[in-house]
Amino acid sequence: MKFKLIAIMAFTLLMIGCAEVETKMQAYPKMYSPTEKPVSMLVVPVINKTTAAEASDLINATLTVPFADSGYYVLPISIVSDIFKREGIVEGSQILGLPASVFKTNFGADSVLYITINKWDTNYIVIAANVTVGMSYVLVSTADNSVLWSYDQEIAVSTSPQSSGFILLDIVQTAINTALTDYIPIARQVNAAAVVTIPYGKYHPQVGQDGDMEVVLKNSREKALEQTD
Repeated sequence: MKFKLIAIMAFTLLMIGCAEVETKMQAYPKMYSPTEKPVSMLVVPVINKTTAAEASDLINATLTVPFADSGYYVLPISIVSDIFKREGIVEGSQILGLPASVFKTNFGADSVLYITINKWDTNYIVIAANVTVGMSYVLVSTADNSVLWSYDQEIAVSTSPQSSGFILLDIVQTAINTALTDYIPIARQVNAAAVVTIPYGKYHPQVGQDGDMEVVLKNSREKALEQTD
């Protein structure tokens, strides 16, 4: 799965010839420093900029596996979420101004992951339709509040059926397909595509060996930071 994602990203980078591509080391040098590289990761409540109320819960259900597969210990998201809820915090924007050291003190985490849902949309054009999920990720050190990793990723999935030759039937089928779309697999795709760019963590067998991988779009790295401003 990992190699497939890398291949897809490499093809995407090839197609976007004018985009500036960086290696992981160039984009995230602190992640290769023995004093900065995080081992544990705390995921705070998602910042949801869309009208889809269920989006945050669906995203939370898809986060642990990709980051764990990349070598990081992710504090149990459901338990952390319950702790925040007891404190009256249900949305990530409520804690954006807090120093990251607070999470080191209270949870013992080396880093904090902020996630912003920018798009959770359904788009119709006559008989064509797609659903789009777009998210930004920013990983911050709890030692000095510096950004360790950031990325913005968006995926659109077509929900248009194969043409039947009858336009009204196609319109109805497109609407049904779109209404029944399961966003979980799409969210997993977005997470997986973004996580390809993060340097491997301590628990990955290739930790420290991926610095030369050219998989980071500079614009996507910078765009993620803009979403949390």
